[in-house]
Amino acid sequence: MNFRHIVITGMATLAAIPFVAAAELPEAFQIVPEPQKIEVRSTSGISGTDLRWIIAAEGEEMPVLGTCLDALLRYEASGKGVRLVKTETDVPESEEGYVLEVGRDGVVISSRGDAGLFYGCRTLEQLIVDSKESGASIPRMKITDWPAIPYRAIHIDNKNHLDRVEYYYRLIDKLSQYKINGIIWEIEDKLQYSRRPEVAAPNAISKQEMQAISRYAKERHIEISPLIQGLGHATYILKHHWELREDPNNDGDFCPANPETYEVLFSMYRDAMEAMPYGRFLHVGGDEVSNIGTDDRCLATGKKPFELQLEWLNKVCDFAVENGRTPIFWDDMPFKFAGLWYPINFNLPEEETRRLMDFTMVDEVIDRFPKECVYMRWFYGDATELGNVMVMDWYQKSGLKVMAATAASEGTCVMIQRPDGRIPYIKGFSEIAAARNFVGIFATAWDDTSAHLKTVERSYIAQGEFGWNPQGRSVEEFKAAHARREFGLSLEDMEFIDEMEKIAPFYDHALITEGHRNPGFAVGEFKLIELPDPAQPGRWSEKYAGRIDTAKLCTVSYENACRLLDRALTHSLRNRYTLEIYDCTNDLLYFPARVFIALEKYDKAPAGQKDAALEELSDLCAYFRQMKEDVLDTYSETRFMSNGEGYIEGHSHHMHLASRTNNGDWVFLYELPMVKEIEKWIEGQK
Repeated sequence: MNFRHIVITGMATLAAIPFVAAAELPEAFQIVPEPQKIEVRSTSGISGTDLRWIIAAEGEEMPVLGTCLDALLRYEASGKGVRLVKTETDVPESEEGYVLEVGRDGVVISSRGDAGLFYGCRTLEQLIVDSKESGASIPRMKITDWPAIPYRAIHIDNKNHLDRVEYYYRLIDKLSQYKINGIIWEIEDKLQYSRRPEVAAPNAISKQEMQAISRYAKERHIEISPLIQGLGHATYILKHHWELREDPNNDGDFCPANPETYEVLFSMYRDAMEAMPYGRFLHVGGDEVSNIGTDDRCLATGKKPFELQLEWLNKVCDFAVENGRTPIFWDDMPFKFAGLWYPINFNLPEEETRRLMDFTMVDEVIDRFPKECVYMRWFYGDATELGNVMVMDWYQKSGLKVMAATAASEGTCVMIQRPDGRIPYIKGFSEIAAARNFVGIFATAWDDTSAHLKTVERSYIAQGEFGWNPQGRSVEEFKAAHARREFGLSLEDMEFIDEMEKIAPFYDHALITEGHRNPGFAVGEFKLIELPDPAQPGRWSEKYAGRIDTAKLCTVSYENACRLLDRALTHSLRNRYTLEIYDCTNDLLYFPARVFIALEKYDKAPAGQKDAALEELSDLCAYFRQMKEDVLDTYSETRFMSNGEGYIEGHSHHMHLASRTNNGDWVFLYELPMVKEIEKWIEGQK
C-alpha cells in the first residue's frame, strides 16, 4: 500500500478514549480503491467477527449491503455494531464521499448522500473480509474518502458477442464494490428493439430484462446509459437498411442527408433509453466515419463533409436533450476533417507536432459545436503525449464539456490485454481528467477481438481505483492490492499474467506469412507457414529459425505461467473462474509454439526416428481438438460462443476477428486450418 495519504493522530475514538498512534495500516488490509485519507489511531481494534448489528437513522433506507454486513441484525442489539448517519457536518462535500470511523465500540459511517453511505459500507465490507481472512483486528481509525472524478464508467460492447444475463448482474456487483458508478453499454443488435425489431439479433436481450439490469445497477449506485452507434459503425443497422447507406457497397455509414436516417436512429434511441431508463447520458457514437458527403443526396446539399457531420451531430444532440439525456460524442471526426488526427495520435517530435497542430479549421466552426454535448476525448496510449495535451488545451479554451476515454481493452489485443493490462494508461489519463475537472473518465472495452471479459475485469477495477484516487497507489501497488482483493493472493502469485503477455505476440502471427489476426489491420485472407519437406531435412528449420527460437522462449514463459496458475487455482480464496479463464487462455496462446517445436523435431529427426516424430504431431493435433473444446466450454460458462439461428451477417464482418465465424471457430482462426494441413501432410508421409 502507498502510505503517502496516511495521517498519524492521537484523536479520540467514538468512545472518546485516547489511542496510541500507529505507524501504518497493517498490510493485511488492502482497500480498493485506496481511500483519500486514512488516520490510523491504533492497530488494536475490533475483529471482523465482532460486529453484530447495523442500523440506519429512522426513516433512512438501508443501502444494498455486501455478504458480511447483510448477515448482521437490523436493530441495535447488545455488542458492537455499525451505525449509518446522514449528515452535512464534518463530511466530504461530494454526495459519494463518506467518513468511516472504527472505535472500540463499533463503526460509524457518515455521509451527506445515499451513495456515500453505500460506498462507506463497501469499504467496511472489505475490511471485515480482510480481518476474517488474516485474523488481524480492524484498526481503530478514521477514513475520510471522496472521489477525485465524479463520473467513473466502464464500457460494455456487444458488437460481436453476448454474455449470459446472470454474468451482467455479477459484474455489476463487482463494479459497485470498486466504486465504479457508470456503465455505457454499446448494445448494438443485442437488444430487442420494439420499434425496429428487424435490427435485433436472434438471442437479443428483451427491453424488460435490460430494465431489470438497469434497476439492479441503480440500487448499487451505477447508472447505465446506452451507446447507439450512429453515423458510422452502423453495420448492425444498415445490413437491414440499404436505402440509408451513404455508399450502397458499404454497410458502415449512414447518409446524413437522408431524413429517414433520423427516423431510424431516433426510434432506436427511444427503445434504448426505455431499456436503460436511469442513465443520464445518450452516447450517439459518430466516430471513424469512412465515407460521408459522396452520395447524390449529400452532394445535392452543397455541403462539405465537415458540415454534414456537424449537422448530424446537432440533430442527434437536440433529440437527446429534448428527451432528458446529455449527449456524448466520440471526438475524432472533427479533428480528422481539420487534418489534426495524424499529429494527435502518432507521437511525432515536439517541433513537428506543434507545427502540424493548427486548430484554425475547428476554430472557424466552433459555433456549430453543440454546447450541451459532452465530447469524449479518446486516447488509448500515454495521455501526456503532446498532441493529446494540445487537444485538451483547445477544449479548455473553447469551453466545451469533455470526458476522457482510456481503454480497459483496446480492441487490437487478441485474447489478453497488453501491455500490462493497459493499467498505466488508465492511471495516466485519470490523473489528467481529475486535474482538468473533466466530466468523467471512461474505460472502453472494444469487442473487435472479443477477449473474454474475465481477462478485462482487472482493467475495469483499475479504472475504479484510479478514477476514485488517481494519485494514490502506483501501478504495481494497485496490482498487489487487486491480487489480494480479488483472489486472496499475492502479487507474485499473479505473475502468470505477465508471462502470458510475453507469449501473446507470437500467438498473434506465428502460424502465418501473410495476413493479420489483429483487427487493427483488418482481418482478412491469410497464408499459413510451409510444412517441412521430407526430401530436404533441416531446410524448414533453417527457414524458420527465428520463429523456432521465439517458440522456445515462449515455452519458458508458458511453463512459468502454468506453475503460477496451478498455485493460484489451489490457493485462491474466491473468483476461481477468472483463473480458469486465464488457464485455458494460456494453453491457447502457447499452441503455435507447440507447433513449431514439434515440426522442428520432425524436420531434424534422423531417418529412424521420423515415424515417432510423426506420431507426436498426430498427438498434437488430437491435443488441439481437446484444448479447443476446453476453451469453448470454459468461455461459454458466462457467454454465448455462437450467434443465434437466423443471424444475418454484415458485409464488413471480416474486419473484426470475432465476427469471422458465427460460432467460436474465430478464436482458432489460424490454428484450425494449420491442424488440418498438418494432418493432411502426415497422411502424405504414410
